[in-house]
Amino acid sequence: MLTFWFDVHSPWCYLASTRIQDIASKHGRELKWRPLHLPRLIEAIDGRRPLEENAAFVAWYKTDLQDWARQYGLTIKYHPRYPLRNSRALRTCLYAADEGLAHRFVPRLLKAYWSEEADITDLDLFARLAEEVGLGAGHARAAALSDVMKRRVEANTAEAIGRGVFGVPTIDTGEKLYFGNDRLEMLGHHLANQA
Repeated sequence: MLTFWFDVHSPWCYLASTRIQDIASKHGRELKWRPLHLPRLIEAIDGRRPLEENAAFVAWYKTDLQDWARQYGLTIKYHPRYPLRNSRALRTCLYAADEGLAHRFVPRLLKAYWSEEADITDLDLFARLAEEVGLGAGHARAAALSDVMKRRVEANTAEAIGRGVFGVPTIDTGEKLYFGNDRLEMLGHHLANQA
């Protein structure tokens, strides 16, 4: 089994989300989609904040992101009010995972945020996207506001920290962690060699 640790705050998770299910399926691996709260993870481990680095790095980082997006035929544009609060979105992602449709819902939600400037705090957005992928609109709304889902995302975050996750996207094979969109090819080679 592979675990895909992600947060909607990361544009790199959007890029990775469009390919990770195909990689897992190609190698006969079950994929578990696990949302975590990236700001809390970074705070807990004193992790890296790329957009707070020096100006030269930030300029390179933003160019690199656009280069990767173009390579996959995707559009990346920061929401005008970025970063938006992510908690509701993470809870709906957890609901989608529970229903076995994270592989459809999460990339769609990430596309809405990172390509369409959608408001990921909006309950109507979750309802609409849930219906698009075959989930219940009412259940998506309820999940977004659920204290149970909130605690589960918190538990995911704590578990990820315990596994050594320091950023997202991270794919956990159970033996190794592959961090970053640019490590998916390496992950594929690893899985091929495990067959």
